[in-house]
Amino acid sequence: MSKLIPTQTRIADSGKPRVIIIGGGFGGLELARKLVASGKTQTVLFDKYNHHTFQPLLYQVATSALETSSIVFPFRKRFSNARDFYFRLGTVTRVDPQEQCIELADGSVKYEYLVIATAAETNL
Repeated sequence: MSKLIPTQTRIADSGKPRVIIIGGGFGGLELARKLVASGKTQTVLFDKYNHHTFQPLLYQVATSALETSSIVFPFRKRFSNARDFYFRLGTVTRVDPQEQCIELADGSVKYEYLVIATAAETNL
């Protein structure tokens, strides 16, 4: 097995522990919000979409009771004033716990703490 080499983080080292959160659902967003508020970590959120959808109200969009913009918001807008927060669009393809790296299609990123909050899928 080859080792991952951190190649394209484009994230400056702030001297704080780097927490990578994979998944921008309810759990990932809540954790990111609390970490950013604490100011003790550098938080990096990875998701395959650039927005969060508040799915409990999806039926109201389907019935024209709400506009789509009422339940969908971009991650960067939510954290636009946050310090030491970064959002990266992409799908994590591999995790190397020994090297503390995650791999994406265009490189890899090192972490001190990793949270996998990729949610669940329905069985429909």
